[in-house]
Amino acid sequence: MSSTVAILAGTIYTPKECIEQGVILIEGSRVTRVGRRKQIKIPPKARVFDYRERIAAPGFIDLHIHGAFGRDLMEGTEDAVAAVATHLARHGTTSFLPTTVTASLERTVEAVRRLSQIIRSWGSSVKIRGAEPLGIHFEGPFLNPEKRGVHPAAHIQRPSTEVLERLVEAADGTARVLTLAPELEGALEVLEAARSRGICVGMGHSNATCEEAERAILAGATHAIHTYNAMRPFLHRDPGIIGTVLTDDRISAELICDGVHVDPTAVRLLAKSKGAGRIILVTDGLSCTGMPDGSYPLGEFTVEVTGGICRASGGVLAGSTLTLDAALRNFSRFTGLAYSKCLPCATLNPAKLLGLEKKKGKIAPGADADLVVLDASHSVVETFVGGQPAIGR
Repeated sequence: MSSTVAILAGTIYTPKECIEQGVILIEGSRVTRVGRRKQIKIPPKARVFDYRERIAAPGFIDLHIHGAFGRDLMEGTEDAVAAVATHLARHGTTSFLPTTVTASLERTVEAVRRLSQIIRSWGSSVKIRGAEPLGIHFEGPFLNPEKRGVHPAAHIQRPSTEVLERLVEAADGTARVLTLAPELEGALEVLEAARSRGICVGMGHSNATCEEAERAILAGATHAIHTYNAMRPFLHRDPGIIGTVLTDDRISAELICDGVHVDPTAVRLLAKSKGAGRIILVTDGLSCTGMPDGSYPLGEFTVEVTGGICRASGGVLAGSTLTLDAALRNFSRFTGLAYSKCLPCATLNPAKLLGLEKKKGKIAPGADADLVVLDASHSVVETFVGGQPAIGR
């Protein structure tokens, strides 16, 4: 049987350009050609998927997710990662960063060690038709206790290069993103150490002033974690970290666009300030994503879900049940931007942050054949991971 796959689509968003009546040719797990059908000859033995009434776009990338479908990624098991990966693919996500939550250092190191083994063996010994884990996002333990959200105060630590080294060693080459409150004593040393190891540092769970955030950017911070949430509030004489994120083009901004974490007016402000090219949609999804209301695990504690909204003890908002396909639809609706203009926020932008824009986040020759097929309402019809259908509807 030929290894060539041909996907026909009414519209292809690459996402930089729009190709009408297009075709995507795939060999193995890579895209070989993309263009209009009249310009590309489909090999006679190719396996053809006909979506001529549909839209094809790059698969979504989630940089910040803790779990889904009843499983928490801090479990650090193949079953848990596979359950999350399968659920994500159903909603168009083809790559993700398993994200830790603050726990005891021993528990975190063990979870990271297990996750790194799964990530490094993905596609070889681990065979899952689902989203691919690309690396680990450390959310904690270097957070400001005043802005900890639901992260347990008992396990938050002062920034320490020694603790960072333990986490990086456990990650064994899979560490990708570190959430850090840059105003804390020792934070800039940790930031520089993380950057020297190729880890992206995102400012988050922070009470930083505008000046403290600026110093972090000069030291190498390039990202903001779930913008607006767990941050010093914006005031006209004290703009804080939010003021820096809104006005500094060196920083990309995560956004949980579920209409609960951030009001639509604030979403519009972020879009007008940053432009779609500097916004990255994330879910901050928990194990309750895709599940009915009830109690669900998050690291070493539980959250309660009512009406799809996650809260910890005391009613503190905790993560979400959001999926990236819904986040994109919401972002387009809240901002008034065309859906095609919003697509980079879940595709090319996160790929760039990870330094993977040559192979992820786009449909182009040489890129990984990770893509999503959408209907006219931008709901997911099928997802392809590595050139293979992952849903099979």
